[in-house]
Amino acid sequence: MIRQTKKLFLGLFSLLAVFVIAGCGQNQTSDQNTNNAQKSQQEQKDPNNLAGEWESVYELDSLQKAFFPRGMKSYTFAKFIEAFKDFKMKLSIDGTTAKLSYQYDSKKFAKAFYEISRDKKEMTEDAFVSRYINGQVDFVKNFKKYKASMDTSTGTYSYEATGTVDEKAKTVTFDEGIIILDSFPLTTADKDHRFDSVTYNYEVKDGILTIYADMKTKDNLPVHFELNFKRVPSAEKK
Repeated sequence: MIRQTKKLFLGLFSLLAVFVIAGCGQNQTSDQNTNNAQKSQQEQKDPNNLAGEWESVYELDSLQKAFFPRGMKSYTFAKFIEAFKDFKMKLSIDGTTAKLSYQYDSKKFAKAFYEISRDKKEMTEDAFVSRYINGQVDFVKNFKKYKASMDTSTGTYSYEATGTVDEKAKTVTFDEGIIILDSFPLTTADKDHRFDSVTYNYEVKDGILTIYADMKTKDNLPVHFELNFKRVPSAEKK
């Protein structure tokens, strides 16, 4: 009788423990969901609050503006746009600190460049691409404050720029400007000042964060640079 009572007691205790553990797990999941929902609601209530993660949109429009100062012919323009059709950027803002980054398979651009290059008559595509990739290895050494690298085995170019947000002035100053590969800086400064800091304006409208600057070329032609981002919802962040 005593043994049966002990078995019954142990069985009830084990069952109770299962319910307690399950309840804790549900509470943790519920708390996490609540926190994510609260963050999303806060983002919606205060759309001008830049804190959080952003991802680029309308990339090709932005690239067209970056191409403009180069004075490209239509064929070159079409080739380059095709090479960047999958190009994406990420933007992270924490307090007054901004980080803009991208990873890009530079072989796509190198192959497009080969098609319009005078070296096409003297070099194979593979040799041209290899030379281009090695050139990027040397180029990234110019950055003093940014993280930039070229993976020579894959051709993947990685770039992370740092900047400072001034919410009162509605500006973002990037320490060494913004540049796509070594070819398309979002500035009209000459080569000697290509790595100088650049201040861009920003605005948030209809959920889109636009970082932009209006400048002039050495020929006094107006140029408008622009990057657009949409917020990554808190629930989607890893």
